[in-house]
Amino acid sequence: MYDILILGAGISGLSAAIYAAEHGHSVLILTKGAKPDGSSNYAQGGIAAVTSKKDSFDLHIADTSEAGAGLCKKKPVEILTKSGPSTINQLLEWGVQFTPAAKNDENLRFDLHLEGGHSHKRILHAADLTGKEMMRALLARLKKTKGIDYLENAFVYDLICNSKKECIGAKVVLQKTGEVKSIFAKATILATGGAGRIWRYTVCPQDSTGDGIAIAARAGAALQDLEFMQFHPTSLYAPKLKKPFLISEAVRGFGAILKNKKGEEFMDKVHPLRSLAPRDIVTRAIQREMEKQNEPCMFLDLSAHTPKDIKSHFPNIYAKCLEVGVDMTKEWIPVVPAAHYMCGGVLVDTHSRSEIKNLYACGEVAATGVHGANRLASNSLLESVVFALRAIENIEKSGCLKTTPKIQKIKQEFVSIKGGNEWKKKRSDLQKMMWTHCSIVRTESGLQKGLELVRKEEKNMQKAMKNKNEISLALLEFRNAVQTSRLILESALMRKESRGLHYILDYPKQEKNPKHHTIYL
Repeated sequence: MYDILILGAGISGLSAAIYAAEHGHSVLILTKGAKPDGSSNYAQGGIAAVTSKKDSFDLHIADTSEAGAGLCKKKPVEILTKSGPSTINQLLEWGVQFTPAAKNDENLRFDLHLEGGHSHKRILHAADLTGKEMMRALLARLKKTKGIDYLENAFVYDLICNSKKECIGAKVVLQKTGEVKSIFAKATILATGGAGRIWRYTVCPQDSTGDGIAIAARAGAALQDLEFMQFHPTSLYAPKLKKPFLISEAVRGFGAILKNKKGEEFMDKVHPLRSLAPRDIVTRAIQREMEKQNEPCMFLDLSAHTPKDIKSHFPNIYAKCLEVGVDMTKEWIPVVPAAHYMCGGVLVDTHSRSEIKNLYACGEVAATGVHGANRLASNSLLESVVFALRAIENIEKSGCLKTTPKIQKIKQEFVSIKGGNEWKKKRSDLQKMMWTHCSIVRTESGLQKGLELVRKEEKNMQKAMKNKNEISLALLEFRNAVQTSRLILESALMRKESRGLHYILDYPKQEKNPKHHTIYL
């Protein structure tokens, strides 16, 4: 029995764990892999916050709302932006080292980047490995903080809810042995990340498979805004590269210009901000230009900058490009869109509470309403920390820590940790289907066809789940992927308009009074 169980060990999960433990609460934090390797580690650009005197909360709110295409929720956006400075101070206290401003700049404390959709430079960063630096600092702080237990290689099977529909913990599979363990807690926080691996082409790590969305949905939680998957416009186009690699928004903020193979700056005719337009607009423009030119990629041109400046600002990106034979100080960077960030998820309020009592969600798995129909660049890291800390504050105020839920007797179970090749193949087929029928540009008939295929596979999965002897880790992972895919497709079919990240040819116009669509499994 723990005070707080945290499912996920990215920036949101770690922030919640440290904050809770420093307030004297017992915490168990689980991670799916052998070590924390979620999307947080790969966040290059930075964290958006108002730290310059030339900037303001009103401007940050306006930029966030503009990118969100009319669907950002007012109160969460205000909380996010106005919590920025205090959140940055908390991260500094925990040991995060952001790149400082130049010594000759007396007006700024940090070196600030400009990214697409932002009216001012407000992106704090640690070179071009901001997420990795934040993870380094938080993990170091975690080791020094008493009251936190840490369990690796733990796959969440399902949430445990009592007869009052209160979450009292989770069943997890120990991936080295296959043993199913029941872990009980007075409050549970989902910080499981996104669902980028639902699609064939993605810059997300292996564990971004929508697990949190599926397990919350099975427990009866509401989901919202699942149709809004952000496809990042610029992943590195390198077919021989084993792991996908993202070319940060900050590269365009630094002055990189999008061009086709002929050297034409095609964004000039698309949007007043040209190469710095919001991500959904840039992504669709790149795809259209690829189809128009019959080319597999487009290009980023940084030739206006000196090699010294490029290397100092983007050392990691420079090294990765060089690894695949591209010297970005002399050559254009080949880029292609890929699934990147889920703007929707488990519906929560401004205190990160889901509809299920004592179940909270924060980070990419949560639908706070901050991002609306399209996330503003670098708001996600700020959101992850702000709403993680708010979750802990609400858990303390709720009174749930003063009572101990009754522990249920659960039979000992095991699942197979080997085999499951059939389900691995089905997961691969599912990714291809979602890219074909539910990616950057959609049609109603394509979404319907995808839904039919998903429902068929869901029935096969449910049939297999009834035979306890056949349950494997691969089957459990497929269950999450197929249920998350179904929910995304159903959400996409509910929206009869094109807005933000949801662009559907059958309904090219926007509705006058857009609504959020809530869905249940």
